[in-house]
Amino acid sequence: MLEGAHLDRSQHAELRDELLTLHARILLRMPIFELALIGAVAWIVLPEIALSVFLVWAGFALGVECVRAAAARWALGRLAGNRPPHIETVFVALDGAAGLATGSAAVLFLAHIPILSQAILETTLYSVAAAGVAVAMSSRRFSGAYSALVLLCAAAAWSMAHPGKAPVVIALTAAYWLFLIGVSGDSRRLLRRSLDIRSQRDAALRALEQRNQEFQEMASRAEHTALTRARVLAAVSHDLRQPLHALSAYSAVLLASPSAQTLQEAGYNIDTLVRSLGEILGELFDLSRLSSGGYRLQHEPFALDRLVAGVCAEFAPGAAAKGLALTWEAAPVELIGDVSAIGRIVRNLLDNAIKYTDRGEVRVRIAQVAGEAILEVCDTGRGIAAEEHQRIFEEFYQIESAGEDRPQGVGLGLSIVKHLCELMHVRLELCSSLGAGTRFTVRMPGARAGTGAIEVLRSIERGRESWRGARAYVVDDDPAVCTSMQVLLTLWGFEVHCAGSAAEAEVLIAQRGRPDLLLIDQRLPHAQDGATVAARACAAHGEFPVLVITGESAESALRSAREHRYTVLQKPVPFDTLYAAVSTAMQPSA
Repeated sequence: MLEGAHLDRSQHAELRDELLTLHARILLRMPIFELALIGAVAWIVLPEIALSVFLVWAGFALGVECVRAAAARWALGRLAGNRPPHIETVFVALDGAAGLATGSAAVLFLAHIPILSQAILETTLYSVAAAGVAVAMSSRRFSGAYSALVLLCAAAAWSMAHPGKAPVVIALTAAYWLFLIGVSGDSRRLLRRSLDIRSQRDAALRALEQRNQEFQEMASRAEHTALTRARVLAAVSHDLRQPLHALSAYSAVLLASPSAQTLQEAGYNIDTLVRSLGEILGELFDLSRLSSGGYRLQHEPFALDRLVAGVCAEFAPGAAAKGLALTWEAAPVELIGDVSAIGRIVRNLLDNAIKYTDRGEVRVRIAQVAGEAILEVCDTGRGIAAEEHQRIFEEFYQIESAGEDRPQGVGLGLSIVKHLCELMHVRLELCSSLGAGTRFTVRMPGARAGTGAIEVLRSIERGRESWRGARAYVVDDDPAVCTSMQVLLTLWGFEVHCAGSAAEAEVLIAQRGRPDLLLIDQRLPHAQDGATVAARACAAHGEFPVLVITGESAESALRSAREHRYTVLQKPVPFDTLYAAVSTAMQPSA
C-alpha cells in the first residue's frame, strides 16, 4: 500500500477529513470519561489531599474536556461543508491542554500520598496516556500532544518525589511515549488502507452501477428495436405477399391466352411488381450488410448525370401516376466511387419524395461546385416537422400521415441513405418544415466535368445495331430464368443459347465458340462459382464480356466476381438496368 508521500492531494484531504471527523466524535464523549477518571483519582488521593485542592483540579480537568467537546460539536457542523481553517491546530492545542490538565494530578498530588497510592496514580496516568492514542484516532499529532503532557507531568512528579529513580523513569517514559507514537502511526496506516479499500469499493460500485445503467439502456433499446422490427416485419410480410399474390394472378392470366392488349398490360404490371419486390429485398439486404459492417465500397469512375437520368426515368411513370411533375437538371459530372451505393441514395431519396408528395412536383438537380458534386432532391410535399428531422433516419421509423391506414414502405430508405453517406464520408443535409416541402442535399467530393449523359446514351444507341446476330450465352440452373432471358435477349437482337450448369456451359462454348456476351449466375450446381467458370472460359477461348447475375449479397460470395472485375447485377434485375449493363458490356471499348 502506498505511503502518505505517494497519495495524491484528494486522498490526503479524504484521510485528513476522516481523522478530524472520527476524533471530533470521540471528543463528544470525553467529558463522561473525564468524570470517571476524576472519580478514580478521588479514590486514590482522598483524604490525604485537601478537598478544595482536589475540587480545583477536578474542575479544571473537566472544564478542559467540556471545551474540547464543544469545539468538536462546532467542527462537526462544518466538516460536511467547507472545513474550518486551522481546525487541526485547534484540536492539537486542546489535546495538549487536556493532557496537561489530566497529568497535573501527579504534580499536585503525588508528593502528598503514600507510596502505594503513588504507584496506583502513576499507573492510572500512564494508562490514560495510552488511551489517548485511541481517542486521537490514528493522528500522531493529536495523540502526541495529549500523551506527551500527561507523561511529562507524571514522570516529572515521580522524579521529584524519588530523585534516585529519575534517569530510569525519564528513559522509560520517553521509550513508552515513542512506542505510543509508533502505534498511532500504525493505526494511521491501517486507516489509510481502510480508506483505500472503501475508495476502491465505491469506485467498483460506481462502475458497476454505470455498467448496469448502460446494460439497462442497451436492453431497453434492444427491446424497443425487437418490438419495432417485429411490427415492421409484419408489414414487410404484407408488402411481399401483396405483389406475390398479384404475380400469381397474372401467371393465371398469361396461361389463359390473353389478348395482345391484356398481355401488354400484364407485362407492364408484372414488371412493376418485380421492381417492388426487388426494392424491398434490396433494402433489407442493404440494411443487413450496412449494420454488420459487411458492405465494401467500390471505387470506379462513372457518370453521375447518366446515373441520375436513368433513376429519374425509372421513377417517372410512378410520379406521373400520382399527377406529379418529375423534372431533373443534370450537368455533366463524373465521379470516382461506388455507383451502386450512390444509385441507392438517389433511388431512396426520389422514392421518399414521390411517396410523401401529394401534389406539385419533385425536382432533382446535379451540379458541380469547386470540385464537389451536389445532388439535390426537392419536393412540394407535406414537409417534416423539426422534431422529426433526426428520427426519420432511424431504422423502421415512418412518419404517420392522417388518412392513411398504414405507412408507405417499410421505413428503411432514409436509414440506408444515412448509413451509406456516413460510409462514403459525404455530407447529407436536410431542409424541411411542415407544409413547406423537403430538400435533401448530398455533397460528394472528387467531382469533375463529364461528357454528358445524352452523348453517352447516343453512343449506346449507335452501338445497339451491332447486337444483331451477336451470340449471348445464358448460364443458370433455373429453367424459368433461362427461358425469360432467352426471350428478352432475342427481342434485343441476340442469338441466345442457354446452359444449366458449368459443365453444360463448357460444352456450349466448345461447340459454338466463345460468346459475344456471357450472362452467368454466380451460384451454380455442385457448388460451382459462376465468376470462376467465366474466367476459366475466357482463359481457354479468349476474353469476352461477362455479366454476373446473382441473388447473393454476402461479400464473400461475390469476392471472385470482384476480383475478375466482372459487372455484378443483383436479382431481380429491372429491365432498364439489364439493358444499360448489356449496352455497356457490348461497347467496343468494353
